[in-house]
Amino acid sequence: MARTLSLNTSTTHRILRALVAAGYVAQSSRTERYQLGREAYLLGRAAERSLGFDSVSPVLERLSEESGESSNLVVRDADHGLVVVRVESKHPLRFIQPVGTRIPLHCTSSGKVFLAFAPDIAAEVARLGELRQLTPTTITSNRDLLQDLQETRTRGYAVNRGERLEGVRGVAAPAFDAQGAVVAAVAVQGPEVRLRDERLDELGHLVVTAANEIAALLPGGYQI
Repeated sequence: MARTLSLNTSTTHRILRALVAAGYVAQSSRTERYQLGREAYLLGRAAERSLGFDSVSPVLERLSEESGESSNLVVRDADHGLVVVRVESKHPLRFIQPVGTRIPLHCTSSGKVFLAFAPDIAAEVARLGELRQLTPTTITSNRDLLQDLQETRTRGYAVNRGERLEGVRGVAAPAFDAQGAVVAAVAVQGPEVRLRDERLDELGHLVVTAANEIAALLPGGYQI
């Protein structure tokens, strides 16, 4: 942490002690490692409610029930996506993506949503720079990614075919604001053995429906 913040060790420890005293950070008595404390959790929940995210949980719960898979709501955070709400699948074999996870844009279904429904897709792709290969199916060519994003825009939802994590697939759709800009992505993810090619269109319709409902719940959102 000291290296990341370019602080000396004593200053970093002093800041951590203050955060522990305030309840925003907790220290394990067994490992002595630091983690987020109760106050940080409560602050996060308050922010979630103030941004309107708290109201989307029932929609995501229904989406997970209908699809049988984990679902989440993702917002854009600069050149990444940020998971802000999640609902886990009831299957023993499931994909779990914790709230607060930052995800790349070029190789995730939610990330592709932000790129595909942007006003200038080519400019968005150019800004990504090098497309890092994470699995054998990761798209690493700007040309191929542009084609994928154009197909995404046409069909209304994005697909990740194991491009970030081998064996894990995802399907996501955009939630728009009143000006037609994407404010969030609604996604389901699960193991490839259940998210087979023949199920992708069915899941696509489910996430589009859920995203439409969620758009009406978010500040500035609207229903299409």
